[in-house]
Amino acid sequence: MPWPITIDDVTAARARLVPYLPVTPLRHYPVLDEVVGARVLVKHENHLPTNAFKARNTLSFMTALPPDQRARGVVAATRGNHGAGLAWAGAQLGVPVVICVPHGNNPEKNAAIRGHGAELVEAGRDYDEAVDVAKRLAAERGLAIAHSTNDADVIAGAATLSVEICEQAEQLDAIVVAVGGGSQAVGALVATRALRPTVAVYGVQAAAASAIHDSWHAMARLVTEHADTFADGLATRATYDLTWDALREGLAGFVAVTEAELAAAIRLMIRATHNLAEGAGAAGLAGLCKLRDVLAGKTVAIILSGSNIDEATLRRVVTGEL
Repeated sequence: MPWPITIDDVTAARARLVPYLPVTPLRHYPVLDEVVGARVLVKHENHLPTNAFKARNTLSFMTALPPDQRARGVVAATRGNHGAGLAWAGAQLGVPVVICVPHGNNPEKNAAIRGHGAELVEAGRDYDEAVDVAKRLAAERGLAIAHSTNDADVIAGAATLSVEICEQAEQLDAIVVAVGGGSQAVGALVATRALRPTVAVYGVQAAAASAIHDSWHAMARLVTEHADTFADGLATRATYDLTWDALREGLAGFVAVTEAELAAAIRLMIRATHNLAEGAGAAGLAGLCKLRDVLAGKTVAIILSGSNIDEATLRRVVTGEL
């Protein structure tokens, strides 16, 4: 199978992250068990710096750069968490960071990126167009491109969270993972194949941004015209070279969830765990609810991958408008 990284790459990334990041909790919530009909374990990546798992990805990328490239800096496109993570990692290591976001991006995530000292460039109608701007700036300024998914060091960083799950869970049958570009899911596949080979990995994507989900079911790489989900961490319109083959061959199943199902999962996460989740952060729970018949009675881990939901969107979720 064409894996983009090995477990040795993950071990190396983990060693680089140890001085900066704590092991995040894996907690069991009986209230979720009752709703889903499975034993549910929640991996709290929302407890990391920048409140998202992207701190792993970006720090793994940054710490792997040679000194001369660190001095020149990095550039990336993002809808928020990847950019905030890079800005934070750059601040830790003294690396200049330029972040490209699409017009109309979440203003609170923009503020977080600026708050960590990064230069923010607003350009393009969506994430994929912001990527094109980042590529141009990289060529003009000699910056390294820190792609949110299509980079081996980024994927290795994401995989460290699933290594922790494998170590923390006494019993584990499955992991349900949100898919935006696929770094979390591919990381989970690499970690479980090496450490817990009987564990099945399932993907979940927003139905309003379902390019990878649709591609997986068609067994062919598709591109969609729009990615109109409030779960901005999932708002991609295409597959990615480094994650597609592993997702295609490795996932045990792949479901799409509606905006209403994502909103319901945020409300359930708050009620059951008293932890805030953004749309992408609750996608694993939304997918598990959709897979309840398949995973009934199993021990299943989900990843609360981020809690950076803006106030206006949270209000719409809590009031049931979404």
